[in-house]
Amino acid sequence: MKHKRFAAVVLAAALLTGCGGTQSSPSAAADQSSDSSRSTPGAVAQAAQTDRITDQYTLEKNVSGVWGEEAVQCISVHVPQLECDSPDAAYINDELNAIYAADFREFENSEEAGQPGGEYPQIGVGWDDWWYGDCVSLVVRSRYGGTAPWRYSGWCFDFASGQQLTVAEMLQRMGLDPDEVQQQVQRQAMQAFDREMAQGAYYEGLRLGGELSQMRMDTLEYNELENLCLLLPEQDQLVLRGKYSCEEGWQQLDMELSLPPADTPVLTDTYDGVQVQLEGTQGTITLSPAPKTEQWGTDLNIWVEQDRTYPILGSYNEYVDVCIGEQEDGFFRPVVYLLTKDGVVEYVDVLRCLLYGDAMVCQDPIYIANNGVALERSGSEVNLRRADGSVLELAPLSAEWSAQEIPYSVTGSYNYTDENGWNWLDLGSDGSVQLGVQDNSRIYRGDAAYLGVVPEGVVLGISADEELEFVAAFKNDQYNENLTLTMIAGQNPFAEGETQLQMTRSYG
Repeated sequence: MKHKRFAAVVLAAALLTGCGGTQSSPSAAADQSSDSSRSTPGAVAQAAQTDRITDQYTLEKNVSGVWGEEAVQCISVHVPQLECDSPDAAYINDELNAIYAADFREFENSEEAGQPGGEYPQIGVGWDDWWYGDCVSLVVRSRYGGTAPWRYSGWCFDFASGQQLTVAEMLQRMGLDPDEVQQQVQRQAMQAFDREMAQGAYYEGLRLGGELSQMRMDTLEYNELENLCLLLPEQDQLVLRGKYSCEEGWQQLDMELSLPPADTPVLTDTYDGVQVQLEGTQGTITLSPAPKTEQWGTDLNIWVEQDRTYPILGSYNEYVDVCIGEQEDGFFRPVVYLLTKDGVVEYVDVLRCLLYGDAMVCQDPIYIANNGVALERSGSEVNLRRADGSVLELAPLSAEWSAQEIPYSVTGSYNYTDENGWNWLDLGSDGSVQLGVQDNSRIYRGDAAYLGVVPEGVVLGISADEELEFVAAFKNDQYNENLTLTMIAGQNPFAEGETQLQMTRSYG
């Protein structure tokens, strides 16, 4: 049945050592986040950084009638500037002034009003600086309404060179691999999203209308390193501030980076020619020749003539159990069920993935299959045993859960032109797909199946006519409305051999 073992993992990430002093800005009291846990630097280290960042614009005033609000509001604005004469520093200072100071200049000549209610400022701008030697991560927070949450933006800068740094470059200064950090951050963000949905935020309309997958995609896309703020609460602690999408809007999320555990559990299961293995953040599914997998060749033209191992794409959680079972629909339909540490079930519909390409993608979690403690096979099907002792059948849920529309951000009509001619693609929210290649020398019609989300975009399996089948990630650039297509499996129908291309939205 299922077997668990432990394997040693070499710690690849370096400890964060050698961090410079940490200094709070004069406006730190205005921040309602959890930054009070920051360590206090030594006097020498603090003095070394004191004059490097100052306020370029300040405004402290109680005003009534702010942007239509009748109540008295406390305006507390502190816009920082880097005390450095390099071109990069000047650019950042100008950007800070344009973003944060301009909105408040209209209140400079307003009459002072009475005292506002409450203890903290209702509207304003503040900042904090987080140091690593001569490098600083400057985090600016802003709030433009009495009940609005704080918004955070960050800039990284190296005073020694006078150059602006990306978050990835700052991480490299700390001896960390940005790609490894990126994966860890996106996993934490997706786990936070899934946890909220499983606790009651999910409802049926989100899944059927494609909004659920869109929110998962938005969460992945926002938590790319370039969008995050970097905090150093302690000398050997690193936090990246991001957020995740939910029905109420965006929720702030502080993600502390951690080293991988010394012992990583390995979970495995085997069932009629299908084997799954999960080890840490890596998962694979292996298909082998067997009586039941041989049926696919005769009935579906899917041949398993030798062992083939596929990586599991789109899985972001930490798993405590795995089990393979079947769905009954006339064919051998194995489904790999994964139980997360939060007790939520995810799954990979193996046959569905094969019918729509040649990639194994983890479908969105079944949020109503939660509070689980173990997966148990009963006959050919898998059940979830819950903490209260109840048992939930999973086969009907995984069959139902795959039915959802394609996320709205990637549906529509798109064009692509290269040396071989004009190409086009039409994606419908109901899964219908049409495409033409090389000046319409061949036109295909078929279906697009939503399979999951990966950092490169929404994963669709395309099956059109008899000869065209491929799997690709689709991501729409909201600023210029280009659709980026990243190949995952199969042959790129628009540009043979290209793994990625951009298509332009068509409104004709």
